[in-house]
Amino acid sequence: MKIHLKIVKNLKSKFYQRKGIQEEMKMMPNQQMDSQLSELSGRMAKLQLTRAERLQIRLANMKEQVSAKQQERSDKKKKKLAALANLMDLNDRDRLHEAELAKKRDSEPKSSGPETMEDDGFCTVSSKRKTKNRHTIRSTPERTTEADPDNADEPQTKRIRNDEEAGGDSIPDDTLVTLSEEQYKALSADLRRRKRRLQDFPALRLREMGQRALLETPQDARTPIFLSDIQNLLMSGMIGQKSPCRPDRWCSIEKWVSLSHSVVVILEGLSLYHYLSNESQFEASNKIFNTKLELMLPQQGEGMIIDEIAQIPLTSVQAKMLIDQHGSLESAVALNKDPTLFVRGIFPIEGRQEPGMELPQLHPDDKFPRTKLLLSALQMVDEGYPIPLQGELHSRFSSYKFTKKSYKPVTNRSPMYGVDCEMCRTVAGVNELTRISIVDEEYKTVYETLVMPDNRITDYLTQYSGITEDIMKQVTKQLKDVQKEVSALLPDDAILVGQSLNSDLNAMRMMHPYVIDTSVCFNISGVRRRKSKLKHLAMTFLKETIQENEYGHDSIEDSRATLKLVKMKLANSIEFGDEILTQHKRLQEIANACSGDSITNNLFAYSAKRDRRTAIVNVGGLQPRLKELIEKAEQVVPKDNSTAVLVHEVATTKEAVRKVTEIALENSLTIANLSIPEEDFLVDRAERSAAKIDKVIERLWNTVAHNGLFLVLMGGSTECSKGVAKIAIKRLNGTEQTSAPIGC
Repeated sequence: MKIHLKIVKNLKSKFYQRKGIQEEMKMMPNQQMDSQLSELSGRMAKLQLTRAERLQIRLANMKEQVSAKQQERSDKKKKKLAALANLMDLNDRDRLHEAELAKKRDSEPKSSGPETMEDDGFCTVSSKRKTKNRHTIRSTPERTTEADPDNADEPQTKRIRNDEEAGGDSIPDDTLVTLSEEQYKALSADLRRRKRRLQDFPALRLREMGQRALLETPQDARTPIFLSDIQNLLMSGMIGQKSPCRPDRWCSIEKWVSLSHSVVVILEGLSLYHYLSNESQFEASNKIFNTKLELMLPQQGEGMIIDEIAQIPLTSVQAKMLIDQHGSLESAVALNKDPTLFVRGIFPIEGRQEPGMELPQLHPDDKFPRTKLLLSALQMVDEGYPIPLQGELHSRFSSYKFTKKSYKPVTNRSPMYGVDCEMCRTVAGVNELTRISIVDEEYKTVYETLVMPDNRITDYLTQYSGITEDIMKQVTKQLKDVQKEVSALLPDDAILVGQSLNSDLNAMRMMHPYVIDTSVCFNISGVRRRKSKLKHLAMTFLKETIQENEYGHDSIEDSRATLKLVKMKLANSIEFGDEILTQHKRLQEIANACSGDSITNNLFAYSAKRDRRTAIVNVGGLQPRLKELIEKAEQVVPKDNSTAVLVHEVATTKEAVRKVTEIALENSLTIANLSIPEEDFLVDRAERSAAKIDKVIERLWNTVAHNGLFLVLMGGSTECSKGVAKIAIKRLNGTEQTSAPIGC
C-alpha cells in the first residue's frame, strides 16, 4: 500500500510541474520562450540518459581520481628510490674511502716496538665500518642559514626530530632528483640484483654431531669431528651437491653453488690445549669465528694434516684419473683411504707403518687389500661401536675391556675371525651375553661357550638366541672369564668379522680396533642407512639358507656366513655386494660411453667449469708423500693446460702470508701450511705467540672474498693430539655468518 501511495505522489508532482511550465510558457515572450525550451530540452535529455551511461560517466570520474592518486604514489616512490640510490652511492664511496685510508695507514712508517717489528710485511685491510648515527642527516647550506637563531645551540638530531613532529620532511623535496621512467626501471632492476646478491649466500649449519663437537659443549659430553669430516666439507665445496663425500653426518651446506673459493690455514703444532689456555689472546679470531669444533687428529708422526687433506681429488682432472682407474670416484675414495689412521691414535697400537715401507703382499685369495674393508674410527662412532674416544664415549665405555693389552699394526695378511653372540634379557633391562662363537678363516670353530649373565634372566629370547632355561642350568662361566679367554685367543692384529658386530662387542663389553661389518660393506637396498639382514645376504650371495632352525639362531652358523660373505667380496671387487657403489660405477660407464670426455657429462661438469686450480703454500719443503700425490695429478694434465696444483715453498710464516694474499682469489682452493715451533708456547712466550698467530689469522681472513669459505685447523702437538677446527663464510660486509643448528 505504501508503494502505491509513493507512485501516486510522484505522478502528481510531475503533473503539476508540467502544468506550471506550460503556464509560464504562455506568459513568456517568444525569444525567452525559445531559450527556456532549449534549456529544458537539455535537462530532459540528461534525464533520459540510461542507467548504463550514467554508470560509465561515474566510472570515468573515479578513474580520473584514481589515476591522480596513482601518479602521486608513483612520484613518491620515485623520490624514495632516488634517495635510496643516493644513500647507496654514499655507502659505496665510504667503503672505498675507508679502504684507501686503511692502505695509507699501512703504508705509513710505524713506531718501533717489539710487537710492530713482528708484524712488518703484513697488509691490514679493515673489514669493519665506523659506527654512524642513523638519525644524523647532512644538512644543506640553505637549511643551516634558515635555521632559527634561538635554537642555534640545539643539537642537530633534536632539531630534525622537532621538524618531523611539526610535519616537515627530514630531506626537502627539492634536493631529490626526479627520475624518468627509464631511470626508474633501471634503478629498480639494479636494486633487485643487489637484493638477490645479498640473499644468495651460502651458509653452514650444524647437525647433531656437529653440535656435540662445539667447544662450548661440556668436555664430558663432547664428541669431536674427524679430519675426514673436514675432507668431505672441502670436497663438497669444490665439486658441489654431487660430491661422493658429503659432510651430512655433522653439517649441511646451503647454496653451495655460491661459494666463491676456499682458504684453509693449517697450524701444525698448535693444539686444543694451547688454544684454550690462551683463548683470551685470540681476540680477532673469536670475533671472526662463531663455529669452533674439537677435531680428532692422526697420531703424532703418522703424517701431516696437509698430507691427509690432499687425499681428496685436488682437481677435476685428477678425479677423472681416479675414475678411470677404479671405475667410480666412490670406489677410488674407498680404496685410497686409510681406515686405521685415527684408530691408531685411539687404541694402544704399538709401532706404525713407516712412509715408503712396502706393505705385505695381498692374501692369495684377495683381489684388493682386506684392510680397505675395515671400519674407520668415524664409522665406528656412527655405528655405535665401543671406542675409547675421550669425552661422552669415554664415560659410556669406561668399564669395557680391550681385547688385547696392546695391538700390532694391521696388514693385508692379518687373520680374520668370524664372531657372533647370542643374548638374553635380564632384570637390568638390557640384553646380556649368554653364548659366543668364534670361527677362523678355515671356518673351524676356535671358541664356543655359554655364559651366565651377572643379572637374573627374565626373557631367554629363545626364538632368536636358541637359549632355554634347561640349557643355562649347568652354566657357571661368567663374562670376566670370557674376556680373559678371548684376549688370550686372538692375535695382536686379528680382524673381527660380523653382522652388526657393535651389538656383539657391547654384549662382550670389549673394544677392538680392527672390525669388518657385513651390514656396512654389503648393501642391496641402495640406501646406505637401510641395512639388510644376514639371512637375506646369505641367500642372495651365498645361495645358502640360514636361521631356519625352529629352536632359534645358531651363532656358529652366523659366524661362518659373515666370514664367507667377506671372503667372497675380497675375491671380487670393492663394489661387489654394495649396490650404491655399483650404481655409481654403472652411471660412470654410461657417461663414458656417451662421450669420450667424462668430465663434461658427469658429476664433475660443475667442477671442470670452475677448476681454477689448487694452490699449496708450505713453510719449508713438502713431505715425500704429498709430492707423490702432486706428481700424479700433474701426469694426467694435458701439456697445453696450466699447472694443476701450484706449490709455493717459502721460508717463513711472513712470506707464506704474503703469498696467500696474492694468490687466494686466483684458486678455488688455497691451503696454507704453517708450522708453530714447540718453544713458542712455553710458559713465558705462550701469550705473545698466541697474539701473533691471531694477527696472522685476521690478515688471512681479510684476503677472503665475499662468500668465501675460511677454515683454520689447529693441528695438535706432541703433548695434546686434539685439535680445533674454526669455520667461517665471509659475507659482503666482511662479517661471518652465524651457524644455526638443524634438528635431527
